[in-house]
Amino acid sequence: MELRKLYIMDRIYNKTFHYTLKLPERFLSKSGNIIKPEMVDFAINLKSGLSKENQLFHNIYEASKYRVAMAKPGKEVYIDTLKHKEGRLTNNQNDMRPVIFEDNLKLNDDKTFTAIFEEFQKLGRADEKALELLACLLFRNAFVLDHIKKGNQWIYNPPMIIVDEISKTIDEIYKVPVIVFLHFLDGLALNEDVKYHTLGYDIKGETGRRNNLLTCVNIIGVFLNKVQLVKFAGAFARPPVGISAISQKLAIEIFPLLDPKQTF
Repeated sequence: MELRKLYIMDRIYNKTFHYTLKLPERFLSKSGNIIKPEMVDFAINLKSGLSKENQLFHNIYEASKYRVAMAKPGKEVYIDTLKHKEGRLTNNQNDMRPVIFEDNLKLNDDKTFTAIFEEFQKLGRADEKALELLACLLFRNAFVLDHIKKGNQWIYNPPMIIVDEISKTIDEIYKVPVIVFLHFLDGLALNEDVKYHTLGYDIKGETGRRNNLLTCVNIIGVFLNKVQLVKFAGAFARPPVGISAISQKLAIEIFPLLDPKQTF
C-alpha cells in the first residue's frame, strides 16, 4: 500500500511539473531568435561608467533585500586579446557582468564557471530531484522560453511553481535564494550574447547564451550520473574551449520533464 501511494504521488508530481516545463514540439532551434537581438540591443545601450572602479549598475531583478544588476564596464573592455570572427584581435567594448546585491552590499566577486559548477555538484549531493528541476529551467532559459517583455526590456520570469519546489529542499545556491541565483545566471547568459554579438557572431545560432547554459545543463547531467564525464570533458577541451553543450535529444532523454511528447 505504501509503495502504491508513493507511485501515485510521484506520478502526480511528474505530471504537474511536466505541464510547466515541457518544450514546444516544433521550432525549438529558432526559439529566442527574435527576442535575443532585442535583449542584446537593450543591454548594449545601457550607460557605462567611466572605468572598472566607477561602474554603473542596471537592475535586471529586484525583490525584497536582493537585486541583480549588470555592471558596466566589464573587464573585457580593457583587454585586446579576444578573437573577432574576422580573425583580428580586439576587445569586447560592450562587456558587463552581473552583480548580486543584498541590502545594497555587493555579495559576489568575479566568480568563474568552475565555481558555479561546484555549486551544481553540491546541489546534487543535497537533492537530486531539485537539481533535475534546475537543469530543466536552465535548458528552457537557453532557448529564451521564460522571458516576458516589460516596456522595452525582456525580463526573465521562471515558473515559480518550479522555483518554489527547488527551494523546499535547497535554501540557497551561491549563498543567495534560488530565484536570485537564477537571475544571476540569466545575467551571465545575457552578457554571453552581448559578447559574441560584439565579436561579429550571429547570436541566433548556438553561440552565446545557448552554448553557455546548455553546458551548465550538461555538467548537471554528469553530476546526476546521466552523462558520461569523458564525453563532457572531451567536448569541453576541444575548440571552442570551455563549451560542452548538451544536445536537445540527450536533454529530453535524461530530463523527461522537458519532453513535449511524454505522458505520466
